[in-house]
Amino acid sequence: MSHQVHITSTAEHDIMRAADYIEFTLKNPDAADNLLDAATEQIGSLADLPQKFRLVDDPVLASWGIRFVIINNYLAFYTIDEEKQTVIIVRFLYQKSNWTSILRQGFSLI
Repeated sequence: MSHQVHITSTAEHDIMRAADYIEFTLKNPDAADNLLDAATEQIGSLADLPQKFRLVDDPVLASWGIRFVIINNYLAFYTIDEEKQTVIIVRFLYQKSNWTSILRQGFSLI
């Protein structure tokens, strides 16, 4: 059965901030468009098989059910609510950021 995919407002902001950085700071609008296209494709694919990507290696975050998908140089972090048949994208962070610390601070599911 297909899941709904919900992107939290924080994750939406993360995605737009990443694209803006690439387009305006790095002056590479094509790469920004490629990131947005890849994010749309990969995040959308979670509807059909959300378990295809593994839990994070951090034991605390894994206990919260946090999984991730690699999208270019970024990681989209998500949880699966099987009861509601929903995948929730909670953050979209640069791979080399201290994402473990960022996620351990908590996140919104809305």
